[in-house]
Amino acid sequence: MIAKKIQTNRGLVKMLVLILVLLVIFAYLGLNIRSIIASETFRDNWSFLRDLSVNIWSDYLKGPLGYLWSSILVPYVWEPIIDNLRSEN
Repeated sequence: MIAKKIQTNRGLVKMLVLILVLLVIFAYLGLNIRSIIASETFRDNWSFLRDLSVNIWSDYLKGPLGYLWSSILVPYVWEPIIDNLRSEN
């Protein structure tokens, strides 16, 4: 059996290049990221999105996903995988 090398650092270089390209585009368009982030409108919008995501998580998603995780995924998927990995070593 040929062992495959697991790549754990996929995407880091791609993310850095993407950030660099976005910064070059912003500079070309004359946008100042610092002034955008420091603006009151941006802060209000960010606060709204943060509060909305927290409310959606706590009111709608936490219960069903917690049940799915603890009652189905952990005993039937996670634990067998971990037990299989431990038995191979």
